[in-house]
Amino acid sequence: MTFALPNVPAMEVRDLLERDGPRAVALRLLTLHPVEITEALEPLDHDERLSVARALPVNIVAQLLLNADSEFRSGLLHRLSSANLAQVLDRMPVEHATQILEQLDDASQAEVLAAASPEDARQMENIRRCSPSSVGRLMVRLVPRIRGEMTVAETFRYVRRVAGDLETLNNLYVVDEGGTLLGVLALSELVVADPHARIADLMQTRVVMVTPETDQEEAAQLISRYNFLALPVVDGERRLLGIVTVDDLVDVLIQENTEDVLHLGAVSGGDDADADTSYWAGRITSAVKKRIGWLLLLFVAGSCTSQVLGFFHHELQELVTLSFFVPLLIGTGGNAGSQSVMTVVRGLAVGEIRPRDAGRVVLRETLTGLLLGILLGIIAFGGGWLVTRDIRMGAVLGTSVVAVCAWSTCVGALVPITARCFKVDPTVASAPFISTLVDATGLLIYFLVAKALLGI
Repeated sequence: MTFALPNVPAMEVRDLLERDGPRAVALRLLTLHPVEITEALEPLDHDERLSVARALPVNIVAQLLLNADSEFRSGLLHRLSSANLAQVLDRMPVEHATQILEQLDDASQAEVLAAASPEDARQMENIRRCSPSSVGRLMVRLVPRIRGEMTVAETFRYVRRVAGDLETLNNLYVVDEGGTLLGVLALSELVVADPHARIADLMQTRVVMVTPETDQEEAAQLISRYNFLALPVVDGERRLLGIVTVDDLVDVLIQENTEDVLHLGAVSGGDDADADTSYWAGRITSAVKKRIGWLLLLFVAGSCTSQVLGFFHHELQELVTLSFFVPLLIGTGGNAGSQSVMTVVRGLAVGEIRPRDAGRVVLRETLTGLLLGILLGIIAFGGGWLVTRDIRMGAVLGTSVVAVCAWSTCVGALVPITARCFKVDPTVASAPFISTLVDATGLLIYFLVAKALLGI
């Protein structure tokens, strides 16, 4: 059972805004959690949201921008003045402020940076120099640094003194005089330790760490594998620069999964394939750009099916009954191949399947397809016999289903693993692509079986 604070109905917010103005709405919303404030403002139009946002404290507006979807955020960003936006960004962690800043055009970015404090502007400029997919874009710089010779009691006094300046406090990072990372100590372990014990005797010296250049997805996989709350970020000489937290890396995994789902549906992810991008925020032209490439490719690939039908047109003229079962054959093959590719892509994504397992995976999927084909082939044999009153046609249909199922699952397993071997995203081997490929080859198998068994 879960318990949540009651939300403010959208009609109540609008009525209160029209009756008493934005200050009254702001006072009412301050009793809510920032996430609930964002939800309460979503039904309002952009100008109404702006009027309420101006009446809210700056730190709450910062939370609004962090919690809002892209449409909501974009509306606020383009209506706040550069000076107001600089104040709002100052209340955010600098890595998040940089992400918000980059959603503006170049001229607006320059105005906001000019209005920001010199220190904030310098830090945001440094982050912007990092690769968009690197850990440096997510790195939290204000982290607790302690020395190995400190006692537990001294460390607690230090933590109490600096806690207000820190962005996160789950682990303590042990460094030497030059800032080199020596070890990590969890705050939970510090709480139960002897007050007189030395940090050097308690710390974990085997540390999993990353650099600012490490890819975000690689860091996300590391933090998931070891079940950490954060990973330390170091330079080439192992000097501690900051940390990257599980919260930020979970967002990376969500975005990667979003792109993977789009790829599996034959839609290019594009720059706006973020997890918080609203369906309504995207333009129709953007949707067309993301879909047209794959549709053109599948259109061309689909012409192979027409070529196969044209090649066997004499056989179709001699025995028109063959055409009755074409949709059944290509549909069964496409579905079996799609199931296989989805299963293998998922295994590759979670690390259960590696390129060196290619042979075992292809054999396993082919055998699975063969067994499925036998089960479906028995049904197809009976159906073909009943429809055509010809046992030979039933045999053609049943044999073809077995062969097509085995072939399509083999292809569905082989293509994504091959893509991974060539450093290509396996999800690019999308289900529609596999289906189109199997359509043409499945028809070829069907007509070759028919020629062999029927002698046409």
